[in-house]
Amino acid sequence: MNLLKTITLAKLALITVLVCGVGQAHAHKVVTEYQERSSLLQYVIDTQPTLANLLTKAGLTPILSGNDTYTLLAPPEQELKNLENESPQKIRTILSGHILKGSYKESDLKDGATVETLAGTKVTICRKKDYTLVDGVRIVEANKVVKNGVVHALGGIIKS
Repeated sequence: MNLLKTITLAKLALITVLVCGVGQAHAHKVVTEYQERSSLLQYVIDTQPTLANLLTKAGLTPILSGNDTYTLLAPPEQELKNLENESPQKIRTILSGHILKGSYKESDLKDGATVETLAGTKVTICRKKDYTLVDGVRIVEANKVVKNGVVHALGGIIKS
């Protein structure tokens, strides 16, 4: 087993012990503190291995592990599997369209706003009563704050 997998399994074991032995409130605090110390890239490695592999193939890992802040609009793993056989350039184009310069929590994404992506394209925000859409794709899990930005899990891939 490689070192990254060993570290990730150790983190999961610690979280499991905390949830079972100490309680969910404390475990949530530990998970939140871990996320805020992790880079966008480390968070993706720990939570979405397919996305991590595609970001690596596309050459985007240095951007997400640096000190500049970004917002990652993370597509679901199942849909990302369809990109695994694409060229690195195509993957880079698609995934760059899911990265926003700057740190945007869901509340910062105003209805009707357009935000520029790392690919140079613009995405349009649509706020509904109970959820937010980015170019028609719903944010299904918002505001995972990490040390160099924010991650929002999407319900699909943004079509560019």
